[in-house]
Amino acid sequence: MSDEYTTGSYRMEMLKAHNWMPWKRRMMAVLRDLGLEKYIAKDAKTPGSANPQNPTTAELEATRKWAEGDAKAQTRIELAISDAEMIHISGAMTVREMWDQFTMVKESKGRLGVLAT
Repeated sequence: MSDEYTTGSYRMEMLKAHNWMPWKRRMMAVLRDLGLEKYIAKDAKTPGSANPQNPTTAELEATRKWAEGDAKAQTRIELAISDAEMIHISGAMTVREMWDQFTMVKESKGRLGVLAT
């Protein structure tokens, strides 16, 4: 696998064990440019429904659009990480969960963070 990730007009180094901070900044720029940054925001969550048993058409559409955007953001990240880094996103169901898992591993303080980096 190549060490670079290229799609459209973006070209960046794949995420590896020791390039988290520059990769993170570049990935945030890509997601921001594509209008996908909101999916990794700390307050990111799937739109809900006032009545989950009977959601309105607008609520269903908002949920569908959110799922579509989340999937696009997940794809951007999955295509920009090395095979060895894939383990850090296993089990994540949303791009926010993926981002949180990377942050926990790559930015952890103390013994766990030292061992993971």
